[in-house]
Amino acid sequence: MKILFLGNSATYVHEIPNTLAKLAADLGYEIEIGQITPGGCELAKHADIMCEHGRFVNDEINKGYDIVILQDNGNCISSEEKTNACINACASLIKKIKDSGAIPMIYVRPPYGYEKFGCTPMEMCREFDDLFLKIANDYGVKCVFVNRAFAYVIKNRDYNPWGPDNAHTSKIGAYLATCVFFATIFEKSATMLGLCDIDENIALDLQEIADKIVFDGEISW
Repeated sequence: MKILFLGNSATYVHEIPNTLAKLAADLGYEIEIGQITPGGCELAKHADIMCEHGRFVNDEINKGYDIVILQDNGNCISSEEKTNACINACASLIKKIKDSGAIPMIYVRPPYGYEKFGCTPMEMCREFDDLFLKIANDYGVKCVFVNRAFAYVIKNRDYNPWGPDNAHTSKIGAYLATCVFFATIFEKSATMLGLCDIDENIALDLQEIADKIVFDGEISW
């Protein structure tokens, strides 16, 4: 299986794509990773074939991936202009991905660990959900609801899913995201995964949270 990740640091911090590939390989699922995730990049830039970067992304999509995963900048909920740019970029990229023969998916990203855009972290989880679920329904694609897993942790657990900058994932947060990716893509329980240098009890808890989100559709607003 070949998977291309298009996003920014919300994807590359703690190497979520490569962690997914490693843990999946341990179970016999071989993944070849492609990744275009420059820091701070917006999907609007990934989609813009009028610029060199957008043409590079377009060429990469056409190399023959099985799945292409889209992840936008958190500022997609900061204004009507940014939201519309996100929607238009998703529409353009989803068409390109489907035309290439690949399956598009949307990585519904985690929130920041502090109030931003006038929203608390939990409110950001809901805002991201509303935006990307509508896009997914409009264009017939599946979401990877990492935001919902973070919302569950925010509401029900006392460990911190963010790193020192309180914006990007901690190792725990990245492992949780990886569990949600695995369960969504392979439709298998995340409890199959290895621990990846995470405390065994915490890792099992994160695996079970991922399963609640993916298979039970649990939402903890």
